[in-house]
Amino acid sequence: MTSRCGFERVDERFRGMAVILVALAFAAAPALGAAADVTPFTVSFPTVTGPIASTATSFPYIADGFDVEPPVPRGYVEEEFFFSGTGNLYEFTSTGIRIVTPCPETATSGCTGIPYTTRMIVKRPVDRHRFSGTVVIEPLNPSANFDIAGIWDRSRDYFVRNGDVFVGWSSKSVIVNTLKQWNPTRYAPLDWPYLPFVPGGNSGANDGITFDVAAQVGALFKANGPGSPLRGYKVERVFEAGFSQDGSFTFTQAAVFHPLKRMPGGGPIYDGYLPAGTTGPSNINFGLTQAGALSLSDPRRRMPPRDAPVIHANTETEIALAAGAGTIAVYRRPDGDAPGDRYRLWEVPGGSHVSNDLRDPVLTLQLNLAELERIQPSGLAPVGCTHQQFVDGPAVGVPGVVDPNDFPFAFVENAAFRALALWVDRGIPPAHAEPIQVDASTTPASIVRDTFGNAVGGVRTPFLDVPITTYFPIDTVAHRTTFSGFCVLYGYNVPFDGARLGSLYRNHGDYVERFVHESVGAVRDRFWLLPDAVDAIQRAVHAEVP
Repeated sequence: MTSRCGFERVDERFRGMAVILVALAFAAAPALGAAADVTPFTVSFPTVTGPIASTATSFPYIADGFDVEPPVPRGYVEEEFFFSGTGNLYEFTSTGIRIVTPCPETATSGCTGIPYTTRMIVKRPVDRHRFSGTVVIEPLNPSANFDIAGIWDRSRDYFVRNGDVFVGWSSKSVIVNTLKQWNPTRYAPLDWPYLPFVPGGNSGANDGITFDVAAQVGALFKANGPGSPLRGYKVERVFEAGFSQDGSFTFTQAAVFHPLKRMPGGGPIYDGYLPAGTTGPSNINFGLTQAGALSLSDPRRRMPPRDAPVIHANTETEIALAAGAGTIAVYRRPDGDAPGDRYRLWEVPGGSHVSNDLRDPVLTLQLNLAELERIQPSGLAPVGCTHQQFVDGPAVGVPGVVDPNDFPFAFVENAAFRALALWVDRGIPPAHAEPIQVDASTTPASIVRDTFGNAVGGVRTPFLDVPITTYFPIDTVAHRTTFSGFCVLYGYNVPFDGARLGSLYRNHGDYVERFVHESVGAVRDRFWLLPDAVDAIQRAVHAEVP
């Protein structure tokens, strides 16, 4: 296929990244001393500029209401700010972390006090009296070399009806590099030096500062003093959330950096965390040193006890890939209800890493790419996955297949956000869920499936318990393209034929009645919220079930 806008090396980059990640995952635990371990310290506030004015020709990348992006939600305003500070690069020791020592020559900006200027987009209720008090901060996903707001894209309806503020910030040097190329004038002030990916090397010697940046932007909104974009709003709780690569960033922030980076007075910066679509911590210095990664046997790959609650939510894709790689036990751990160890793991069968939860006409991910390439979605090149038609335009399944998968993982994610707030505010523990069942007797290990081919165990929803389709959490590559490396993350589903539907349900009313009954149970069990249950029931009402 013909690549566009300088992405011709992305597929090569995916292959190189895979080699590096595998090597790091199986590397022996670094034998380092603890003499220079980082101890708790007060985080400084970044310097903020903005809001940056927008016009028809100069506007924030992936901002609502511009170019191909959807309109700004009713009652909300979205603004872009630039913010600056300095950060350090870290590596693991046998007992904690330290600033990278010695600082290698490949760290061209050094290992301490590295200056940065990046950007954030802030979505807030126009009427401050509608503000819920919750700020959700996402380090935007850089996996495709451009910003992806995976948390907002799934949970936007919940945030808006709840009155939450959403903050997404560009979390890696490659994104800043992309922004500066996309609009050199608007983004000229941004500064986060990027070193192009080299197969066999690290993907950004300066990227390890992202965890300091995350702490600083969190502290900015937690204190909500002069310079805060929410000055005048009553901030009551600040959560960090991320999905996929930024889910790993969020997991790492909670597991590694949370007890070290503190507010004035020693309190936590983030009041809770929601890492999703991830099986554990990221490399903390992105390959700069061997000690940036933990071995598979290191217990620190599991979430340790923290003074802030963590709800870890995964789709079926993560379970399938971890089972196949034999790494399920690396991150799974028991739930915790103790004041200093509040933890939940929710694994959601039917959900997939890349999906169309809200049944949008075009995946937001693809809208973001179209905006970057300055084309309409109809001009997007095909991804190349086996169960997608190989035609230009938004991804669409081959005949008889729904692709991308439309299972609403978002509904469980929304319930997780609500549960996190209740845990913080009222001490109400979230519901427990069994993990998705994995058969370790197979080689490789595999997910246990029912007679319909759907996963057993996990967070149960009516889409699995009153089934009309089989959900597949991963796809394969039929055509190698710039972005075909993402096919392993795409889910799809295959609707049952008329004969199977007829054997399960007497008629359409029978199906809807059962679905409603199970939806009430999902709300009762606190894995769905009522508005999402209503949405799901409407899907059932309009489903093609005889």
